[in-house]
Amino acid sequence: MDTQDVARLTFVALRNEKASKKLLTFAGPRAWTTQEVITLCERLAGQDANVTTVPVAVLRFTRQLTRFFQWTNDVADRLAFSEVLSSDTVFSAPMNETYQLLGVEAKDILTLEKYLQDYFSNILKKLKGLKAQSKQSDIYF
Repeated sequence: MDTQDVARLTFVALRNEKASKKLLTFAGPRAWTTQEVITLCERLAGQDANVTTVPVAVLRFTRQLTRFFQWTNDVADRLAFSEVLSSDTVFSAPMNETYQLLGVEAKDILTLEKYLQDYFSNILKKLKGLKAQSKQSDIYF
């Protein structure tokens, strides 16, 4: 589920009287681990990723430190995901009731696999168009 799906579902819910005063869950069909996303990206890119693991405590500390300065507030905001990484919150939920209530088909919701497949397909086309060669993280023209 991407931002456009969430916006569309929100719009449909606001116009649907059956959804009035109901708590609706918008979640993907499954929660992905960081390693699963990396593996999927590696498969789609056709190469191994150079991954550096940073302890969540270091991310939290860095976020707290960067909140002290106005010029690093953007950094602190981007490090907010560290709170998600350290929580036990489950980010997947059954969506069948929500889809049925809103009259939406599950097949019309973008999956992470499809999103990343489209992304990598577009990026690789652009790189080929530029006649670029990729080696790990460096791109040579």
